Amino acid sequence: MTARSVLLVHPGNAPFVQHAARALHEAGLLAGYATTFAYEPDSTLGRALRVGLRPLFANPARELARRRIDEVPPELVLTTPLPELLRMLALKLRLGPVVGDMVWEQGERWFSRHVARRYATRASAVYSYEHVALEPFIAAKARGGLCIYDQPIAHHATLSAILDEEYTLLLEAQTDYDAHLRANAARRHARMAEELQLADLVIAASSFTRASLLRAGVAPERIAVIPYGSPPVDVVPAPRGQGPLIFLSAGSQSLRKGTHYLLEAWRQLRPGQAAELWLVGHMALPPHLLRDLPGNVVIKPSLPRAELDTLYRRATALVFPSLCEGFGQVISEAMARGLPVITTPNTAGPDLITHGRDGLLVPIRDPASLAEAMQWCLDHPAALEELGRAALERAAAWQWADYRRTLGSFVSALLAAPTTEPHDTLSAEARR
Repeated sequence: MTARSVLLVHPGNAPFVQHAARALHEAGLLAGYATTFAYEPDSTLGRALRVGLRPLFANPARELARRRIDEVPPELVLTTPLPELLRMLALKLRLGPVVGDMVWEQGERWFSRHVARRYATRASAVYSYEHVALEPFIAAKARGGLCIYDQPIAHHATLSAILDEEYTLLLEAQTDYDAHLRANAARRHARMAEELQLADLVIAASSFTRASLLRAGVAPERIAVIPYGSPPVDVVPAPRGQGPLIFLSAGSQSLRKGTHYLLEAWRQLRPGQAAELWLVGHMALPPHLLRDLPGNVVIKPSLPRAELDTLYRRATALVFPSLCEGFGQVISEAMARGLPVITTPNTAGPDLITHGRDGLLVPIRDPASLAEAMQWCLDHPAALEELGRAALERAAAWQWADYRRTLGSFVSALLAAPTTEPHDTLSAEARR
């Protein structure tokens, strides 16, 4: 076991995970980043996969490129590719979301056990995420090590309560996949509760997530709020161009994301030809909620990062009426492009936005307030431009480098004095 070193465990390579790994590396703490599959174009496996996946993907190299890990040196990336490759295969074979979810769960549990057996002795602490932390945490505790739990979304009790209420309001909205998730929730929640119980420190990305943890009984001194950073900002806001104004909703389009309330708000708004509503991302709403769509609604699948960035620069405002998030990275991505954001308090919105100065906050499940906010955007173009400039400045003030420096310092201090209770949250100045 290496003194004052940390093993990061996550099966994926999302930006917030890669930046957490880089934060530990820059602080001189990263013993390894244990994950499933990381694409290296020049490796033997990378070349073999580009050939082997041709029958399944039109452009295997583009699909595989999504699994690159660029934020830490490759020698620190510890891979166990089988679970992710099986999940990709199940997705491509269109076995259905229920089968895909079953493959995902078994893969994650196998990955967690494998990491605990093979890599957990490399470090004095384990930094992990929900559903894959249990076995590595147990191995760490057996050696007297520390356990750090990164909570990327609100606590499951808060999330379940919100979704249960939503299904009560819209009985017909529950799909077979939703029913499958609810049927398996108790077992998965018990696993996550055990992980949380083992954690010496819980990292939350928003005040909303922190509040959900407090409601679940987590002691405030065990929670640190460190918001995710913004991508590099545009030097000046991009000109929005001519034509209809575009209200953009980016990311998964689902009940949890509040897409159905956004559609209802659009019906109430009735902007005519003056504006369009763009829903960009995987459409997870039941088909009946998409019948008789109001005018000027554009639905597009998920876009590559470069195309989404172009759309951020072209749009008038990002509308993100989510019912429950851990953060909502589309908020900071849009603000970094000078795009004003309309969102809810159940996201990182209150951590990133001052209402009326650099964005707008509306209650969840409130189409009337959402429509009113969008109407304000239509009626006040000059003030909206000012909002965009202020959003850009806010994003510039808290970049990924600020997140990494803060997280690295926090974990370093914890490892240097593990008996010292961590602060329950960062100061408002540090968060902003």
